[in-house]
Amino acid sequence: MRNYKVKNIFRTKLKKGDDLYYSIMNIIDKNSIETGLIIGIGAVKKANIAYFNQKKKEYENFHFDEAMEIVSLKGNISLKENKPFAHIHVSLARSDYSVVGGHLLPNTIVYACEIDIIEYEGKTINRVYDEETNLYLWDL
Repeated sequence: MRNYKVKNIFRTKLKKGDDLYYSIMNIIDKNSIETGLIIGIGAVKKANIAYFNQKKKEYENFHFDEAMEIVSLKGNISLKENKPFAHIHVSLARSDYSVVGGHLLPNTIVYACEIDIIEYEGKTINRVYDEETNLYLWDL
């Protein structure tokens, strides 16, 4: 376990038509953020998300070509192979009030979105490959 203090909070409104994942990564890269928290709300025109199949130990990607509400967007920022990496989960509500969710992927297109990125002050966390899970996990 590590303790952190807040260094900066970046608040932004994304534009309709923006790629949600790349917009978040652009903020992270532009501001050299190496450790932090991502939260957001809004809506998307279409979404690409992934589900990690624990039996196969691999991601399964899904595309949803429909308008959906972002009921929760949360993630963290760490370093993977010495580069900032955003691990983001998203929950999306459909028009029938069902919810889908998973790992946020590129080509998720914004309808409207408000994002907070909270940068932490202190030692960065690196992701290292974990053979047992086939995932890159925090090295704590």
